[in-house]
Amino acid sequence: MAGNGESSTKVALITGGASGMGLATVKRLVELGWNVSVLDYNKATGEAVAKELGDQVQFFHVDTANYDQHAKAFETTWKKFHRLDFVWQNAGIGDRIDFYAPVEAADDAPPPKPNIDVMTVCLDAMVYGAYLALHYFRKNPSKGGKLLFTSSMCGLFPGTGIPLYTAAKHGVVGLTRALSAQLAKRNEPITVNCLCPGLVDTGLTPALMAAAPTNVVTPPSTIVRAVEEVLNEEGLTGMALECSVQNIHRRTQQEYGDENTAFLFGDYFVTALDRETLKARAPK
Repeated sequence: MAGNGESSTKVALITGGASGMGLATVKRLVELGWNVSVLDYNKATGEAVAKELGDQVQFFHVDTANYDQHAKAFETTWKKFHRLDFVWQNAGIGDRIDFYAPVEAADDAPPPKPNIDVMTVCLDAMVYGAYLALHYFRKNPSKGGKLLFTSSMCGLFPGTGIPLYTAAKHGVVGLTRALSAQLAKRNEPITVNCLCPGLVDTGLTPALMAAAPTNVVTPPSTIVRAVEEVLNEEGLTGMALECSVQNIHRRTQQEYGDENTAFLFGDYFVTALDRETLKARAPK
């Protein structure tokens, strides 16, 4: 242990870490000597992972969409290690309804409320995780850390058959870009990036996996490589890393359409400039 009870070993917290690409990354970090807190909704699987990987892994049975459960895992991790270097918000689910299916309703009554749990887990919970990560990163002596989200290729391109999942994942890309830009402007040493994987065998899409040609499936090893890029490249922030089979493509935000948009989103929304300075910088 370092001073003030701080662990001398790096510490990660990973949601959805008991299976799929999350588990593959947990195993890699354990190989590299990290301590890892694994948060997952599947209690039996998570406990088995912790038992298999030993003392470097602690498991938390958590519904990440439940803020109190999510926060407790962060708190317990901090109290044990007194440091937090890396947070990967990775847990997710798929659409719970066919958004396009006609709905039977009596007379002119509206249809029943749709199930939008995918928005809660894939976006709201990410916001909770980001909020908690920033809080605990700032408690580190460095005041910094690395935050990573799992978005999807559906965060870059429209997944027309799964519109709610697509909306949530677009939101994650937007959250990544907004947080990274503002934290950089504030000179806080916190990086924020997201992964945008294609089709990965995570258990979310068994029917799609069964029908897909194997040569378009992205293996977990590609995701692990992308995570290592985030961890090893010090200045990498604001990036959406599109993971396609063996390839990792870095996607920056799209170009501004004109100088007015560049002003609004380059100066007005990102900086806290006074009114007169903004007026001076505005396009003529």
